[in-house]
Amino acid sequence: MEKQRPKLCFDVISHPTHVTFDDGKRRRRNYPWLHYQWADWEFDDPRRIVVSIGDEFVIIRGYNLAALFQAIEEHKLTRVRVNAKSINDPSLDTYATEIRFMPKAPPKKGQAELDLGLG
Repeated sequence: MEKQRPKLCFDVISHPTHVTFDDGKRRRRNYPWLHYQWADWEFDDPRRIVVSIGDEFVIIRGYNLAALFQAIEEHKLTRVRVNAKSINDPSLDTYATEIRFMPKAPPKKGQAELDLGLG
């Protein structure tokens, strides 16, 4: 019996040069993987991944994000998108419910780091 492939809200390929984040509402942004810095996925909040790429933080909220985080850390992710239909689709194994883009602000005098609510 052949194992059924999981249904995901994202696309992967080997050695992509760019990654696209699509919030499904207003914005689709494409970044070169060369600008990737880090991704953060806390065990205390498994429904959120924060990606530092270029001059922005990309905050992804969703369900069952382990496969998405693995695609990010292996630099195989080429596209992730929010689709309103996917939120109510029980056949999806992994899906994003929200993607937000947050510019990195220069630290103010005496400010050590930007508070993203990660701690």
